[in-house]
Amino acid sequence: MSAKMKMYLVYGVVFLALFLGLWVLSGYMFEPDSTMRKLTPIVASIILSPKPHVVETQSGRQYGLKSLFSKKIYWFKD
Repeated sequence: MSAKMKMYLVYGVVFLALFLGLWVLSGYMFEPDSTMRKLTPIVASIILSPKPHVVETQSGRQYGLKSLFSKKIYWFKD
């Protein structure tokens, strides 16, 4: 599996886990049909999930994920 696919797979899994967890929590905080119940998990998941980070080098592209809480970039290798 290529580094690009690994990066997007991990990004998708983390985003989905955050979204589902926040969706359940927002169910306890807001009424079922409210707009806040729908928007809160989406916005929070976008903000909290790690962002894809691509760097172009002489040897090719390097793919990684950068978290909001850490300056460290988690690189993926082929």
